[in-house]
Amino acid sequence: MSEFFTLILLDPMINLLVILNNVLFGSFGLAIIAFTIIIRVVTWPLTLRQLNSTRAMQSIQPKIQEIQKKYNDPKRRQEEIMRVYREAGVNPLGCLGPMVLQIPILFALFYAIRYVLPESPEALERLSGHLYSWSYIQHAIPIEERFLTMDLKEGNLLMVFLVGITTYVQMKTTVSVSTSEQMRQQQAMMTYLMPVMFGFFAIGFPSGVSLYWVVNAIVGILFNIAVYGIPRFNVRPLINAKAPQAAEAAVAAAVADDAKPARVEPARELRTANGVGRSKRQNRRRRS
Repeated sequence: MSEFFTLILLDPMINLLVILNNVLFGSFGLAIIAFTIIIRVVTWPLTLRQLNSTRAMQSIQPKIQEIQKKYNDPKRRQEEIMRVYREAGVNPLGCLGPMVLQIPILFALFYAIRYVLPESPEALERLSGHLYSWSYIQHAIPIEERFLTMDLKEGNLLMVFLVGITTYVQMKTTVSVSTSEQMRQQQAMMTYLMPVMFGFFAIGFPSGVSLYWVVNAIVGILFNIAVYGIPRFNVRPLINAKAPQAAEAAVAAAVADDAKPARVEPARELRTANGVGRSKRQNRRRRS
């Protein structure tokens, strides 16, 4: 494990979990839940940007599909698509930010739980090397490893099931941005495949990591409902729709540009040998 990863991510995470555990009545499960909420609050601006980007992408899909049908040249088609993206203020990669951010957090949390809940005196000694020298933290060790009926450093089948269910619901409440029937089918398949995959991974995770994932997914579901609403049940979004309005305006502008008649270039004059100006049109008429 690199020193940079340990110093920047793992050690702060270990110490924050220990502090939260001490504040929350010695419950490490509550500490993980509070840690998850803190992470989601801190990353809220990035999450909101991702959600608005997804909504904007959905708004411009009709124009994207029109461009894909209109232009056979891949280069020209890509140029037109990127033009619509720019006018709508949409970054196609903007949807990936929070997802990418979760990878190092999950990785660090996996190790943090193994350190904070040591299984042997040797592991407890290794933990001391990651703790800050503050007496408040030093006196908080050891930590109770049970939460409700779970051992947080061991796997738990109930948590595996909850990981799958919450992942599925989160994906169902996420707006689809597919541009073709094939992509819609792929997204529908991923809606079922991703929960199974994450549930399979959770089998080998400590239940503390699974608890983080479940709480993270529940918060994500609430964010999705706040930004997208639930159209099936006529639940309207709770957060303003500035990004989609900008995207729809860009689509309208792009459609208006396409509807404009082609510009007719004025006839250019050619000089004859005697210096008399004559247009190309007159030349064609004379030749005919």
